[in-house]
Amino acid sequence: MPGLALLLLPDEVVFLTTRDDYAPHYVDDRRYFELDTFYAEFAKPWEERRLPMRYEPRAAATDVYREWQRRNGGERRVTGAPTA
Repeated sequence: MPGLALLLLPDEVVFLTTRDDYAPHYVDDRRYFELDTFYAEFAKPWEERRLPMRYEPRAAATDVYREWQRRNGGERRVTGAPTA
């Protein structure tokens, strides 16, 4: 999934073809997004996305993040990680 690459912060992304290259052979007509509209779809508020989504808040949902912060000396950021 394209969005996952942004989350993982890889050192490098290698790809072997482009949309223009594969277009004569393949149509990316996915149910909830097409590759050429993925980022526009992803940028929408979750309520407006084609993929049905439901928000069910839970008090404990952020416990894993609190634990991560605790284990990292109270820091919210990864030391040495690139930032925008």
